Amino acid sequence: MELNDNKDVLNFHLTKKHIFWFLAALVLSGTLVRFAAAYHRVHYFDLSFYVDWSAGAVKDLFGVYENVSNLDYPPLFIFPLYITGKLLEMPWVYELESFKMLALKGWQMLFDIATIPLLYLVLRRHSKLAGLMAASLWTVNPTIIMNSSYWGQTDSIMIFLLLLAFFLLTGHKPVWSGIVMTLACLMKFQSLYFAPLYALYLLTSYRGKKIGQTITAGAGVAIGIFAPFMMRSGWKLPFEIYMGGFEQYPAACLNAFNYYGANGLNYEYADVVLFGNLTAENLSMMIIGLSLMMLLFFYFTASEKSVWLLGFIFMQTIFMFTTRMHERYQIPVLAFGLIACFIHKSLLLFISYMGITVITFISHFIVMENMISYPWTTWMEHYDMIIIVMSMINLAVYLITLWISVRILYRHGVQDLVTSFLACLPKKKLTAPIVGPVVLQEEPACGFPPKLE
Repeated sequence: MELNDNKDVLNFHLTKKHIFWFLAALVLSGTLVRFAAAYHRVHYFDLSFYVDWSAGAVKDLFGVYENVSNLDYPPLFIFPLYITGKLLEMPWVYELESFKMLALKGWQMLFDIATIPLLYLVLRRHSKLAGLMAASLWTVNPTIIMNSSYWGQTDSIMIFLLLLAFFLLTGHKPVWSGIVMTLACLMKFQSLYFAPLYALYLLTSYRGKKIGQTITAGAGVAIGIFAPFMMRSGWKLPFEIYMGGFEQYPAACLNAFNYYGANGLNYEYADVVLFGNLTAENLSMMIIGLSLMMLLFFYFTASEKSVWLLGFIFMQTIFMFTTRMHERYQIPVLAFGLIACFIHKSLLLFISYMGITVITFISHFIVMENMISYPWTTWMEHYDMIIIVMSMINLAVYLITLWISVRILYRHGVQDLVTSFLACLPKKKLTAPIVGPVVLQEEPACGFPPKLE
């Protein structure tokens, strides 16, 4: 560290040694905080499923779908659950509730902690200091700590795999990226929401040979993991898992702070009529189509873009306006938004990230308070009204973040957006995506590279 007397500022020179020990301190601190949360908060809300699934995996690993009736996860999570089941068979673990919590939440904490150095690696290409700042913010993010360590949900595993997949994809390693993206989709159904953006980048950034190798590698991993389970449960197993999981929660809203929550439709069936003959499910399908069109438009016309910003916008839209959303499904936008605000150097986007952090934390807090705290506190008697009010706030935050994001995508403001839209009209045949000027840095902060071999 050096003091510059002329400018009266501190200039930092980060060496590999400094960065290593800083990240080590973050990982250690994050581990201890998560360990304490997991150890002391004993509950079985949703964790009871993992108890049953892990026991079924130990009893008959590849026949687990036949023996466990409520198993609705894809098969990747079964392998770590097998180890969890073995741990739960140990008397010193099973007889101590706090140790059982560590066993049941351990994988979630492990991947949550692994995301800390991963965020640094993602942003190191643009700024080492930004990478350390993002890693620090993730270490203390209250929503993530509550999700992985307090509640014990598996979203942290999916987030780690998604970030790693896009990191490898944008880092000229598409084949490895395809393998990791496949693992993400084999971990949780919600990873498929990011598949359109992933496919867009892959198809427009790489040539046919690499695309073929990536698809082949991904397909090989999917078949290799599913095959032993399909041999016991039938060839329809993938369809039963993904479609069955989708149909298992036919509600318009499941504690999510979104459009349907704002309309008081929490736990109402998705086929509820909104107005006229339009049901919530029909509106949701329309929104999915419009969201895909929006993604395509932004992808091919924006003058400044990144997969992180586009993933942030797309998943925010899907969460806010489609049915069957749980409160947890907004969490991935935190990771994508955090990376995007540093890449695009946007203070307003960073403020949006902080706002969404507060909102997602409140959503987790009230769900946990509602489900496992007894007797209820007085304010929990107004649970439904809380969801309506917070959903309205989240909708307002969504509109603000969308405006901020569009301003980033189109650096020259409304005129740039209108010009891009007019260029997409079928007056002329477009032969290449419209891109803006390139800003020279260690590597381009925004925009996508030409096709790679």
